[in-house]
Amino acid sequence: MRVLVLNHNMRERGTWFRAMKIARGLWHRGHDVTFVCTGPSFYRPRLRARSERWTSWESACWTPFLSEDFGWSPVGLFQRLVKLRGKFDLIYTFSHKPVDQQTARLIRRRGGFWMTDWCDLWSWERGGLLDFRLAPKPLPKALRGFSGFVHRTAYVRDDSMEFAAPQRADGTSIISSWMYRFTREMGVEDERVLHLISGSDNRIQPKDKQVCREELGLPAGSLILGYVANITPDNTLLEEALRTVMKARPETFLLSVGPTWFTDDSFVARMIRQGRAKDYQRQPFARIPEMIGASDIMLMPLRDHAFNRSRWPNKFNDYMAGGRPTATCDIGDMGEVIRSRGTGTAGHPTGEGLAAAILQLVDNPELRESAGRRALETAKGTFSWKRRMNRLCKFLRSHGLDA
Repeated sequence: MRVLVLNHNMRERGTWFRAMKIARGLWHRGHDVTFVCTGPSFYRPRLRARSERWTSWESACWTPFLSEDFGWSPVGLFQRLVKLRGKFDLIYTFSHKPVDQQTARLIRRRGGFWMTDWCDLWSWERGGLLDFRLAPKPLPKALRGFSGFVHRTAYVRDDSMEFAAPQRADGTSIISSWMYRFTREMGVEDERVLHLISGSDNRIQPKDKQVCREELGLPAGSLILGYVANITPDNTLLEEALRTVMKARPETFLLSVGPTWFTDDSFVARMIRQGRAKDYQRQPFARIPEMIGASDIMLMPLRDHAFNRSRWPNKFNDYMAGGRPTATCDIGDMGEVIRSRGTGTAGHPTGEGLAAAILQLVDNPELRESAGRRALETAKGTFSWKRRMNRLCKFLRSHGLDA
C-alpha cells in the first residue's frame, strides 16, 4: 500500500510525534510511506531521509504575518502539490490546515482513501486552542494590532476547515471520546470514526533517578516535581498549585522543560532564584527520558475548558513510559484513565484541586511507587503503539484497504 502522511508541524513539535509514530508503524508493516512535515527553511524543501519504502521531507515554512508552523504557508502548499506525484492508496492528514487538507483534497482526485486525524480542538468559537481567552495576559504582540486582525481572520477560516475535514474525509481518527460529540453533531457516522489515543513512545524507558540527577546537577535528596510542556495554556493553574505545594512541603523542587511559561516576577521565577526550581526551556526529545527519570512526580495541569476536555496530551504517555506517576486534573478522559489504571492522582480542575492531587503523591511514597509501576505496565501494554497500530489497521481493513 502506498501511503502519504501529511503534518503541518515542525520536527519534534506537537502532533509531529503522533504523525511520525503512525507513519513509522505503517512502514514497519511493509507499506511504502512518504512523510511530509514543515521544515525551518523559509523557501526551500528539505529531504530528511530516504530508504527502502520510506521517504521523509520538509516543506518550506514562510507564512506572512502568521506563525511559521501554523500550517498556512503558501510556499509549503505549492511545494507539496508539485513534489507529491502519482496515486496514494492512503492519504493521512494530521491537521485541518491548508498545507495538509488542501493537499489531501487535490491528491485524492487521483483516487485513494483520505483519513484525517483530529487530536486537538482548535476552534476559537468553541473554546479551542485558538480561543484568545486561553492566551497568557497580556496578549502576545502577534495577537495585537494589524497582526492580531490577520490572526483573527485566519481563525475564522480555521474554524470552517476544522469542522469540514471530518465531513469531507473518508475516515477520521479522534484522540478522545469527548470529540464524538462533534462528529455526531456534524452527521459523521460512527463507522467512519476511529477513537485512537496515542501510544507510549518506546524511546522513553525508566532511568535510574540518582544517575539522572547527577547528570543534570539536581539535588539528590529532594522530592522533584517534573513538568514537560509544549504548549502552556494552563500556567496560571499550575502556578497556583505550586504555591500551595511549596508552602506545605518546602523541601520539594520543580524541574520544568519546554517553552518558558512564567514571567520574571512570578512565583516560579522566585523559586528559581532561590534554588528551589530549574527551567531547562526547550530540549531535544532525546533528553526528555533523562528529565522524567530525575523526577518523582510528573505534573499535568488541565483547566476545565473545551480544549482540555478534547485532549490526550502527549506528555501523559511519556510520563507513563518513564515509570512515573502523574498528578493531574479530572478533565476529559484523563480522570477516568488515572482512576481505572491507577497511574496517579486527579483532582478538581483548580489550583487547589491540583495541589491536593500533588500532595497526595508527595505524602504517600507507597502510592508513588505503585502508581509509577502501574504507569509503566500500562505504557507497555494497553497504551503501547503496537496495540494502537493494530487498532488503526483493523479500521482501515474494514474500509477496504490492504493494511
